[in-house]
Amino acid sequence: MGSQRHSLTFSEDYGRFRVLRDTVREGAAEPISETILQCVWYDQLFAAEGLRTGDGQNLRVLSPGWWNRSEGPDFQGAQIEFGGRLRTGDVEIHFTHGAWTQHGHHLDSRYDNVMLVVVLEDTPPRKPPVSSQFVRLATCSLGPVLEADLITLADRVTVDEYPFETESATGVCATHAKSHGPGEMLRLAELAGEWRMLNKARAMRERMERVGADQAVYEAFLSACGFSRYKQHFRAIAHQFHYDRVRQLGRQDALLLEAGLLQIAGLLPGALPPGTGATPHFARLRFHRNRRLSGLKSLPLNWSRTGVRPNNYPERRLAGAARFLARSAREGLVDTLDRVWQANLKPLDRRRRFEALFPGPMGFWASHCTWTGKKMSNPIAPLGAGRIRSIIGNVFVPAALAIARQKRNRPFEERVLEFFRRLPKEPDNHVLMRMVPRVLGGEPRPRLDFRLQQGLLQIYQDWCEANPSCRNCSVLRYLTPAM
Repeated sequence: MGSQRHSLTFSEDYGRFRVLRDTVREGAAEPISETILQCVWYDQLFAAEGLRTGDGQNLRVLSPGWWNRSEGPDFQGAQIEFGGRLRTGDVEIHFTHGAWTQHGHHLDSRYDNVMLVVVLEDTPPRKPPVSSQFVRLATCSLGPVLEADLITLADRVTVDEYPFETESATGVCATHAKSHGPGEMLRLAELAGEWRMLNKARAMRERMERVGADQAVYEAFLSACGFSRYKQHFRAIAHQFHYDRVRQLGRQDALLLEAGLLQIAGLLPGALPPGTGATPHFARLRFHRNRRLSGLKSLPLNWSRTGVRPNNYPERRLAGAARFLARSAREGLVDTLDRVWQANLKPLDRRRRFEALFPGPMGFWASHCTWTGKKMSNPIAPLGAGRIRSIIGNVFVPAALAIARQKRNRPFEERVLEFFRRLPKEPDNHVLMRMVPRVLGGEPRPRLDFRLQQGLLQIYQDWCEANPSCRNCSVLRYLTPAM
């Protein structure tokens, strides 16, 4: 990868490398768990030459796709040749053809990108499955082509290792790292992480120029508080409930600001259900709303709780955001953060200073996740340590970098870069769990920090998401001369 350079400013080198990418895109209740069948599909434990669609087309699986651990199709972004024609799309796995409609997939738009329904039973369906847009979908039966009967295959696979700890989870880069060491891939990931921060800083600067620095950082902060499930909800709140108003309320009373955020989110009910015990905190917020916020209308937001841990419910996140924003309201959000940036501190001390701006376990929300739920046994902060690290890395760092570059303040950028390089990792998400074995391979794996995580996310976005088979990928071809 060439000699390593230790720049004092965020590196643009990955931008040169990124243009070399080549991607492949789309041309146009059983005795054995269904998870076993998903493992069979993922590891391709069947005779590939015998795989055909229900109407007789030959199939060649270049990649089974990304194993989806959340809602929606079982595998996303699969690459499959239908009669020699490459297609990219999603795959759904079932034991029987009837499960498609039994599970309601024909009515669910999340399954509209499914291009193949894979089943165990031997015979084609009497009627092909259709999407919610009435598109007929291809099917294939694994039963006739399995390497062994399903019970035997179930004994061969260790379900707990899927999808991240199996040989199928590794990519071409992992093979290179195993043979030559992880150094080149790690350096690429570091450069990609800096590039990702530069892109976030550019977007932040553009937003600052349109709406002002405080409003831009406030929008990014509130969106980050909402994490992936509620990100768009929290962003809508930030756009509707402007920072000037937020700061005004926060300077008066943190509870007043909490009432405002919960009210506009539609999460501050008019009254609690009959039989609910006395909740002084709710009474105080309702008093603030009725006295000071009577004209504040709620946004039409749908707060689905499916698959969300109670600790991450939006009421708690908004309460924590309100307390943070109230603490920074006197100086203003950007000035409060800048005071920490300008202090003569080591990266660890600077991070601790940022963390101290966030509230610990507080009042009602220290022991409750909803207005009517049971009291938790141990007090918990409304924003956990992992979420705080994510906010510091994904909001505070790019905001500071945007200001440093806007002012052409190189010493400030050097300070931000040093901090960024020392920032510990944030909690893993499903993309990072895919990318670590795919790029870095098996044990021992290097210890990740925030910069490496950001780099892996960028590499996934640029190179891997659309090409899980690694087909024609140019990373290794250009790695050494490019770097």
